[in-house]
Amino acid sequence: MSNKIKGRLLEDLVAMLHAAPGVTVETRRKLPVIRGNRKRKREVDVLITADVAGYPVHIAIGCKNESKPLDTDAVDNFAGILEDTGIPLQQGILVSAKGYTADARDAAAARRIRTLVFEGLNVDRLSQEINAALKAVVYLLVSQFNLSMLPYVPEGWKDDGLFITVVLDRLDEPPITEILNAIWFLWVSEKIPASIGEHLVRLAPKNPDATWIAVGAVTVTGWMASAPGIVKHGILRDAQAGTIDRVHIAATFEETKGPLTLEPVTSEKALADIVEKQRNSLVMRIRVPRIVSDVGYWPPTVAAMNKAKALFDAGKKITFEDMEDTNIMDAWRFKTS
Repeated sequence: MSNKIKGRLLEDLVAMLHAAPGVTVETRRKLPVIRGNRKRKREVDVLITADVAGYPVHIAIGCKNESKPLDTDAVDNFAGILEDTGIPLQQGILVSAKGYTADARDAAAARRIRTLVFEGLNVDRLSQEINAALKAVVYLLVSQFNLSMLPYVPEGWKDDGLFITVVLDRLDEPPITEILNAIWFLWVSEKIPASIGEHLVRLAPKNPDATWIAVGAVTVTGWMASAPGIVKHGILRDAQAGTIDRVHIAATFEETKGPLTLEPVTSEKALADIVEKQRNSLVMRIRVPRIVSDVGYWPPTVAAMNKAKALFDAGKKITFEDMEDTNIMDAWRFKTS
């Protein structure tokens, strides 16, 4: 591939990084000179134009996709383009794919020309570097809870910040349905964190004359669906300060066809290990809007209640498998009213 084509690749990428509402970004724009032969034109690799208080302001960017750091000749040549076209030197930016010599950085700084380095090209500088990526959706579900009913002693159960608490307005011990509703409320109201593992909870009475309090833990489990993909990135880094000026990331992932395959994730560490193995990871956490009880999702659907009644009337034991389908997406199919 010719140096001209390599140069155009970098120009197009730099132009893309500077695209923004309210500005015009042009590549390889030829501008008339303001001195000497007025018919002569100089080409600006990337020209950014914006209106400030009704006046057009130009920023010129020179791009060099070369195999070695730019020297002072490249800085002098770019400064000449700016001077010929009437663009102030401080509104010039030089971009290199391989950095600059120390003398080149000094020469640019003396003219107040910014020097940036583009990161994200492959070894041959023929295209953007491609890296493997992973997109994962982790469905979080309260799959287990274990509460103990204890005598309520007001001075013995002060809020110490260890427990996630819900207050119930009743004197006597709450029935199982009210306990399930309370835990479900803590989950969907995001009082219980969206992190895999155990979380301490308690159900406390509003009335100090009550004789009960429930304490224990709920377990949040994760079920992950993932898709492989690729990611390309472009970074403009300030050659003088070493700071990042701007970043563009583009990722594409394989289309998921058919039912999702869900894999269990048993802990935050297990999820972190998956992410660490794949440097470019996009992880989304989604709360499943119901909790798991011994006999099915809670709140139950009318269909599940009808199944439970039929089993109860027949004198049979009721299990989760009898009440619910194994598809976790069915957990969304319910009404709260």
